[in-house]
Amino acid sequence: MTLVDVSAATAVLPLPQPLRLGAMTVTRREYSAVRVTDDAGLAGHAYCLSREAPMAEIVRRLVASHAVGADADDPAATWERMLRGSAIVGRVGLVRRAIGLVDVAAWDVAAQRAGVPVWQLIGESGDPRDAMLVAAYPSADRAPREVADEVLAQAVGWKRVKISRMPDPAYMRELIGILNDELPTQTGLVVDVGFGWRDADEAIAEIRQWGDITLDWLEDPLLPEDALGCARIRRESGLPISVGDEVTDPEVLRRLVTDGNVDVLRLDVIAVGGITPARELIAWARDRGVPVSGHVYPEVTSHLGIEVETFARGGNPYDPAPTLVVGGPHFDGRVTPPTVPGLGFSLDPARFDFTHPGKD
Repeated sequence: MTLVDVSAATAVLPLPQPLRLGAMTVTRREYSAVRVTDDAGLAGHAYCLSREAPMAEIVRRLVASHAVGADADDPAATWERMLRGSAIVGRVGLVRRAIGLVDVAAWDVAAQRAGVPVWQLIGESGDPRDAMLVAAYPSADRAPREVADEVLAQAVGWKRVKISRMPDPAYMRELIGILNDELPTQTGLVVDVGFGWRDADEAIAEIRQWGDITLDWLEDPLLPEDALGCARIRRESGLPISVGDEVTDPEVLRRLVTDGNVDVLRLDVIAVGGITPARELIAWARDRGVPVSGHVYPEVTSHLGIEVETFARGGNPYDPAPTLVVGGPHFDGRVTPPTVPGLGFSLDPARFDFTHPGKD
């Protein structure tokens, strides 16, 4: 039995107000998605934030032809075909993300064919996973107290809540101080810098202005390739560090761990190339005692046995991804993966049109 079709589509959803993360300003969320079908008619799905890159076009032009005709029961072999077939322009970067989309959907097909959830097919448990809620993006037009109240209203039951950094040290000092004082004792706080500092000197100078704070970790303070800078921030600030969002090169992630520069490895399952390479990286990090936290896509990461990250379900002003998905895991402060065959979710056909190749 083989894979007979790989289709790609794009959906664009505006945000109610712009978001600021690091040097980026986000006014809308664009998502790319794939549907992979086998010759028995089973369909697997995957989606990702495109970050305004032409992901659907890359899937169609550089990846799809290498997956079509592959063994529907062997996603790892399909992944190898895609990587080798696009190696002259791929291996890392946008092509690797495109491979990741198709790989995730191929695992969805394989698990459906086997009649089991993906987590069972890859040897993980179906137990509830620890989870982190992306709770707020502070903005200059909202006082720290208002943002803190937004976070606190959602925090009960979650292992961690995350906020983004505002480039105003006094604002962050007040906001983190409130949250350190008022969050439930079992709920930790994460601050996402979004690669917002240029170097360790800038980072350390600003962190010192935040005062005496407690964080579960400081996320993506510098570009991931600056492993030495991350190590210095970790050493001089005393804060745990996590890095890995949007990283497509597994060797960057391995270097961060082997050099002892991070306390938590962040893993973007789509960006790193899909479930096939993610499984290997997760096992490798576990062997070294380094916890792994997934970057968004809870419908996929809930199958991988790692911490799951999610935005609020049922509507939030920051990421409308939950509105794209039909089915998926159960959320109640922890995240329980589905027990139905495959990944256990599909994509809203009103959002993604897979019936007109080349038309998004």
